[in-house]
Amino acid sequence: VFNATNVNSNVIEMVFDELVQIEKPNETVIVTPHQKRMPVIRAVSNRVQVELRDTLLPNTTYTIDFTSAIVDNNEKNPLEKFSISFSTGDIGDYVAGSGKVLAANNLEPVKGIYVGLHSNLDDSAFIKIPFERISRTNEKGEFTIRGVAPGKYRIYALDDVVRSYKYDNQSNAIAFLDTIIVPSFTPASRTDTLFN
Repeated sequence: VFNATNVNSNVIEMVFDELVQIEKPNETVIVTPHQKRMPVIRAVSNRVQVELRDTLLPNTTYTIDFTSAIVDNNEKNPLEKFSISFSTGDIGDYVAGSGKVLAANNLEPVKGIYVGLHSNLDDSAFIKIPFERISRTNEKGEFTIRGVAPGKYRIYALDDVVRSYKYDNQSNAIAFLDTIIVPSFTPASRTDTLFN
């Protein structure tokens, strides 16, 4: 169930209304918070199963972002921007933040770069600690970080080939916003018009 709470199972299964496949799950699926051991992700018939091999952390919101990894069996059409979130506690953190990463030298979108948040505001946090929340840019340089808790964050973009989600190789390209961000949301409603 989407946005479920008090989840204590390491196996998450989703059922679709058609046959599906997973393409390059180790390259495209992003699990947040960072997993030390790569999850097992498989598709069988119309089901997708994710087995998290790390111990679930208490009172934590997990997000599994499939990006475009799930495709239908026949035409290979991707299910774009599909993700699922759940919490191991009584409440979940379901705020999402979006943006776009552009190259500084030509202002072109940067495809496939990881974008992450740190609540540890120390300048050296991105060298020592993996990102708390992670996303990856699409071909337009767009990203959405999901499962963000209230607080203050620094945001970084990192070309992370080994997926350590921290700056541990000086050959990796890196970018950052020099201001602290504070995610917030405002409830909004729109009245629809009905005609008789």
